[in-house]
Amino acid sequence: MKYLITTMIFIFSCSAFSAAKWDEAGCGRIEAGVGQLIGASESMRGLSEAAGRDGDYEGEEELRKRQMDYLEQAENWSSIYSAFCK
Repeated sequence: MKYLITTMIFIFSCSAFSAAKWDEAGCGRIEAGVGQLIGASESMRGLSEAAGRDGDYEGEEELRKRQMDYLEQAENWSSIYSAFCK
């Protein structure tokens, strides 16, 4: 009986662990999304620098906040990718 319960727990834990992994298509979409967020962040950085050169300091600050938001989202999705796709 003890071996039966141990075996059942082992099989259940293996199936639950494999269910926690995502398929390749989903992981690919996350990877592409992270790349797009980083690209958008880089665009916001360029726009922010241009606004600073033009003397629009409020616009520069707003664009920097958006840049940081994109980077934070990329970090969150990267954490999800590393947890479920590796």
